[in-house]
Amino acid sequence: MAEINIGPNKTHVGVVLYSTDVSDFVPLMSDAEVLKTRVFDFTFPGQMRATDVGIRKAVDILTKEKRNVSQKMILISSGKSDNRLKTKLESELAQAKGVDIWGLGIFPYLSMTELESLTTNGPKQAFEIENVREFFGAFTQLTTGETDNVYTYREPVDLVFAIDVSTKTGESNFQRIMATVLKCLQILFIGPSDTHVGVVISTSTSSIQLQSDYETIYSSVSSLKLSNRVLTTDTVLGAAIDSVLATERQVPKIIILITNGDYINTYTNETNGLFSRYENETHSEASRARDQNITLWGVGIGCEFLLMEDLCRISQALYLKDLTTNLQTLEYNRTVVTNGRRTKCE
Repeated sequence: MAEINIGPNKTHVGVVLYSTDVSDFVPLMSDAEVLKTRVFDFTFPGQMRATDVGIRKAVDILTKEKRNVSQKMILISSGKSDNRLKTKLESELAQAKGVDIWGLGIFPYLSMTELESLTTNGPKQAFEIENVREFFGAFTQLTTGETDNVYTYREPVDLVFAIDVSTKTGESNFQRIMATVLKCLQILFIGPSDTHVGVVISTSTSSIQLQSDYETIYSSVSSLKLSNRVLTTDTVLGAAIDSVLATERQVPKIIILITNGDYINTYTNETNGLFSRYENETHSEASRARDQNITLWGVGIGCEFLLMEDLCRISQALYLKDLTTNLQTLEYNRTVVTNGRRTKCE
């Protein structure tokens, strides 16, 4: 810690101690002496190494309250975790959320191969303990410089993806949608006390109810296939509204409607009455979402945003390629700006 410039207007540091679970932790602090005292009170937790648990807790500490600075994690480990698959998954999820992971390997059971696989840039950010001076020479360069002092706060949401597709969407576009949704799951903070996610898709009458376990929702979404449409757009949107309202959690409710606007293309050539009915029913569901204080995003797939323009009550309309870059604004929806300047790292 002596190598890191810690202070109120400088770098903030937290610590996680883990074995089979989180044994102890210190949240991000700006007082170096208090931090040292807290760390010196740590006791040896045991021989087991649930590294995945340690990484997940570190990410939670880093991202619960974010300044306008980068988030970095130093993983001090033998590189031999008890569950390598889960550890690798948590490393990938951390990096998807913008956390830059560095590794410091300790003996006598050091496995640099695994440690390097967990860091953001492989061997370039993984060091053995005997080369600690080289490590800090590279790392501390990242903790200098200043930026505006802006805090954003992560808060859980209940989110349902309403996927409005049909065989006209095409397999390639469908795979793009699935890849984007899976990437969104990596970016979101999913957990019992964090964000819950569900999915409604127009090719199935059954939906994926709100889930709080990342691996469960990821597996369920991965198994979705393209087939003939069985639900109209208004029905998909209505089912998503019902799903997100089914929970009594007092958190923001959000629906992301992903569509190619096919309901307009399908019914434009039909009778005016049929087109009007589907248009009105979809508008009615959009109004219901608004009346229930549900944030409704529209995401277009390879279309001219016909449906997006039609649903004037939508909170935000964007294209599929832009979804992941905008997604975190849903969880980080509270920002505070204070006076002063800050360093570049936590």
